[in-house]
Amino acid sequence: MAAYLRIENIGVAPADAFTVLGVSMADQSSNAGMIGQFGSGSKHSIALLLRNELLPIVFAGNLKLEFSTRPQVVSDSQATKRFERVVVKFGGTDINGISRSATEDLGFVLDFGRLDWDDVAMGLREFVSNAIDRSIREKGDWSTVTVDVVSESQVRAKAGYTRVFVPLTPEVLEFYNNLGKWFLHFSEPESLGRAILPKSNRNLGERKAAVIYRRGVRVREFESSDTESLFDYNLDNLTIDESRKASDWDVRHVSGKALSNADAKTLAILFEKLLSTEMSYWEFGFDIYSLQPAYFDSAEAIENRKKAWQTAFESIAGEQSVLATKATASQLERKGYKPFLAPENLISAAGLYGIKTSSSVLSADELSGREITKATVDAQAAVDYIWDLIEEVGLTNGKDKPEVRSFSSILDAGTMLNGYYRDGIVYINRDLAGDAFLVAGSKALSDRLLKVALEEVAHYVTNGATDNSRDFQDYAFEVAVRIARRGEFHTSTSNREPAFVV
Repeated sequence: MAAYLRIENIGVAPADAFTVLGVSMADQSSNAGMIGQFGSGSKHSIALLLRNELLPIVFAGNLKLEFSTRPQVVSDSQATKRFERVVVKFGGTDINGISRSATEDLGFVLDFGRLDWDDVAMGLREFVSNAIDRSIREKGDWSTVTVDVVSESQVRAKAGYTRVFVPLTPEVLEFYNNLGKWFLHFSEPESLGRAILPKSNRNLGERKAAVIYRRGVRVREFESSDTESLFDYNLDNLTIDESRKASDWDVRHVSGKALSNADAKTLAILFEKLLSTEMSYWEFGFDIYSLQPAYFDSAEAIENRKKAWQTAFESIAGEQSVLATKATASQLERKGYKPFLAPENLISAAGLYGIKTSSSVLSADELSGREITKATVDAQAAVDYIWDLIEEVGLTNGKDKPEVRSFSSILDAGTMLNGYYRDGIVYINRDLAGDAFLVAGSKALSDRLLKVALEEVAHYVTNGATDNSRDFQDYAFEVAVRIARRGEFHTSTSNREPAFVV
């Protein structure tokens, strides 16, 4: 005797829900946990099952709907094409007590959705989702939904209920055996309200990639990544298309948002794995855009998030621990910290939530690999020389001469920093300024050194105006003009060309 998969729920669905595109009785806005939204799923599912030679039978109360196809030819001036049109045969009485026995053409053909709806399990998932939605509308929960394997003799109506019967094939049986992996409702209903789920054998196969649910309904495994995940995800507002699929970007982004809002216990798992193993997990690649606070997050929500992140990190790493890249690890150790290596995206997110990172405990110079020392003789002499000039022409802006220091630095992308100004101090590279002034006086100061000194002193006098700013340019031209005009023209007896006497 043939067997069927039976999907049953309380409430009598209108026949149009299975035959008219766009008809959906689900209302997510007023019913928590509702799944449906497009009004096309049951129609896609019927066409999908028919393509796989599975003829579904639906009982909407006492009205029986049997689906099949008939050939139809459509022609225009350019071509003639043959289609298989989906039809439904009615039998019994509908919810209004009207007897129906006709066979009617439906407004779609067998190929409807073929490119996207390509797995029998997708159609079965849709029918179960519809059953859950109707049960929620009737009873406030999904408790009236049952999914069973029954014999052909049990393919019959039940007053007040909607029943969908699908012939039992190995593929249909596999869906039934994995029902708890397709729907959290049937395996772990306590997880329906949770966004982040500990790993628990939800994969369909040997892979341990992230399993993604939406409102308790399986959407996908993250097939594009072979990396194991620390968690699975049940995302309430994940965007899906009409084939119930979600893009890689949306899955990563919404999963990252969920992780950023996780409790301290969940985040402790993230940090424990991050700090104890060299293995990479899917979550380690979440970008800063998904992990950082959003503009609409309240101050209270952000504060709670900071507390959770800090509590989780300290419980695993300790108070003197710092998230760091390999480049800053040795500097942190010299300062007495315990560095833990992490991807830059997680370091940036952790820093936003108050966890110690390289950038929060190291100075800008330390982060850049610069060692600050007392000013060399030449560096001090170069600034003194420049200061005397601009003081003479009245362009110190009422300021005292800046403090001078030297620094050593490594190449950065093939370039060497000659000098910079910060917080009232002029810094000049040691490689540019040594101690030759002690022997040769101002003649030992190279044009390049004096140029760097002038530039950084100009930043100081103009209160930190940047290189390309109008203020900085105006000041530089003013210095040039005033120094030029303070000299006297004279005529050289040898070449009759003008020269400046400085």
